[in-house]
Amino acid sequence: MLWQINVLGLRGMHGRLKVLGGLAAGLSLMASSAVAGERQVRLTGSDGNPVPFAVLTVPGAEAAQPAPQAGATVDQRERRFDPLVTTISPGSEVTFPNSDDTRHHVYSFSAGNAFELKLFRANDAPPVAFNTPGVVTLGCNIHDSMKAYLYVSENPSAVVSDARGVANLRWGGRATELEVWHPQLAAPLRFPLPETDGELALDLPLTWQDPQGSKTDSELENMLKRFTRDAS
Repeated sequence: MLWQINVLGLRGMHGRLKVLGGLAAGLSLMASSAVAGERQVRLTGSDGNPVPFAVLTVPGAEAAQPAPQAGATVDQRERRFDPLVTTISPGSEVTFPNSDDTRHHVYSFSAGNAFELKLFRANDAPPVAFNTPGVVTLGCNIHDSMKAYLYVSENPSAVVSDARGVANLRWGGRATELEVWHPQLAAPLRFPLPETDGELALDLPLTWQDPQGSKTDSELENMLKRFTRDAS
């Protein structure tokens, strides 16, 4: 069965639900609560295309067992951060290797997680620990078209949708809803979580756009000269 929820008209958890597979099942959707388990979720935008790089969580989810604190890697290649969105738990360290043939100057002004890695190449930069839950916006002082995000959360269910807009959501404990965060949303959205099995399709009020554009070589060269001069 395919459950499809349209965010248009939703107010909190209430609004218009388009359920494929039977009206009776739809009427029981809001009253039921899903048991611990997993669900494949497919995200599409207002243009009908997939929405990648969304973070899905089940509020209040519990871990089946304590998870070891794991680090993450955000690479820099072809003057882009890769990946665009990364989920980590508080206290995790992130490494920022440079796979380009030019230097990068990575920074963030995000509250509680501000940092700066000045001009560096290859694996010169030390790892950075992020201790405060929240969204960390990453930038590069040389290539201002570069942008990425760290989603720092204690919630063990956090998962990122892939290029097809698909995420395999897993949670422990009981749950009645899921939350979706995306860089293009003004605020996270919440959706009811059906109890019955099947893929859950969510329609988001956005059209996916890649935030990491490109600049001309001359613009990049001038910016590099300026920051090299400032660093000396």
